[in-house]
Amino acid sequence: MGPDAVPPLPEAKVHRRPGSVLREDYRRNGFGGNVVCMKGQPGNRAIAPGRLALVQSFVNSLNVEFGPDEFATVEGFGGWLRRHGFDVPAPGELDRREAVILREALRALLREHNGGDADPAARGTVEHVARGCPLVVEFDGSGAIGLGPAQHGVRGAFATVLAAVTESVIEGSWQRLKACHEHACEWAFYDRSRNRTGRWCSMEICGTRSKMRAYRESRKRG
Repeated sequence: MGPDAVPPLPEAKVHRRPGSVLREDYRRNGFGGNVVCMKGQPGNRAIAPGRLALVQSFVNSLNVEFGPDEFATVEGFGGWLRRHGFDVPAPGELDRREAVILREALRALLREHNGGDADPAARGTVEHVARGCPLVVEFDGSGAIGLGPAQHGVRGAFATVLAAVTESVIEGSWQRLKACHEHACEWAFYDRSRNRTGRWCSMEICGTRSKMRAYRESRKRG
């Protein structure tokens, strides 16, 4: 490896459940007409509303339990960008690595939404990335006002994701986007329950598995 080469990141281990079915959903969202592409929503959940679906798709570019990781390669990251309507030049390895860093920082924030401990490092990471991704006020085709990226390319894509986070905070929907409470899963899901008490992406799978583990542990203690 030459002195200027970028060392590879360790790849996530992936496991696929036998017979699992993936469904692909598409939705066009907000300013710039980004197309949100999501696969296999557990528990037949609908994807998050509006541009928050883009954040959900960004985080779910890695299926923690079953794979794959769309950001594991530069080509995969570039494919995700194109599928979501970002007309950008081919990203580089540093772009891919920053995408992974931002994605996992956002996942950590979604764990906070589901009872996880506060993660100051994740918040600092989002702030650090945001400093290089300025936003501007813009209008969509209907005349609605919103936030959009001040520049193009990969930084513009990151800015669009962060603009969606900012708008969801203002709208009051940000806290409803959560990481599944099952530590082996951590799929980003949108909690539509009245009291925002949803814990798992799928009660039938992750909820049952978590409760069975808690039951076995209580039997051991008791």
